[in-house]
Amino acid sequence: MSIHRLRVPLILTLAFTTLLAQAGTSLAMSTEWKAAAANTFGSSYWAYFLHNNPTPPTANTTAKFNLAMDPTAPTAATLYDYDTNCGGSGSGRTLARVAPSPTQATTCDYANWRTATLSSALTLTGNVTLDVWLETNTSTASRTGALAIYLRDYNPTSSTYTEITNLVSTSTYAVGLTWYERVITVTASYTLAVGHQLELKLEASTAGQASLLVAYDTTTRSTFLRLR
Repeated sequence: MSIHRLRVPLILTLAFTTLLAQAGTSLAMSTEWKAAAANTFGSSYWAYFLHNNPTPPTANTTAKFNLAMDPTAPTAATLYDYDTNCGGSGSGRTLARVAPSPTQATTCDYANWRTATLSSALTLTGNVTLDVWLETNTSTASRTGALAIYLRDYNPTSSTYTEITNLVSTSTYAVGLTWYERVITVTASYTLAVGHQLELKLEASTAGQASLLVAYDTTTRSTFLRLR
């Protein structure tokens, strides 16, 4: 079945999951859903755009991990299939519905992006906002999808992680197989040291009824983090 690429206004009725505990970490609920930001941000923000490998995308690829996120806005016009090995038939990156965990390592169950190695310390203070394009993997209307988000401090020298913050947010998708722009904000207070990398990890939680697909690295479907 082909996937429709219609932009639909952000629905106003949103259901949130209850607080979860998973594998020694707690998943906090998102405290705020904002109106679609139309891929714009003010001068007080620093944006990290999510990219595929290679970037700009020029063809379908298998699922890649440890992808790049950087201040360079996407230039590609076409949204390709970023996980041909995951059984999906549409564009974007599949997140199979799983019990969320920061240590999730199964192909097709997560996607992650990292900044370049930091040349100076990076302090996260206040709002960290993810502007993300999502759709459910089903044509059935009014299904819920739950996005689990982890922000982590990765130390490439020791290959270790420190979790900065996390959340899981559940939303109803009025039309199946249709892209929606979600803007999710969480607060953080943390400083990443020189030589470390900021990592964003996404999963589709079993708190939702459907698996999710993520669109990114195109001019019309650019997903990014905004940092104050």
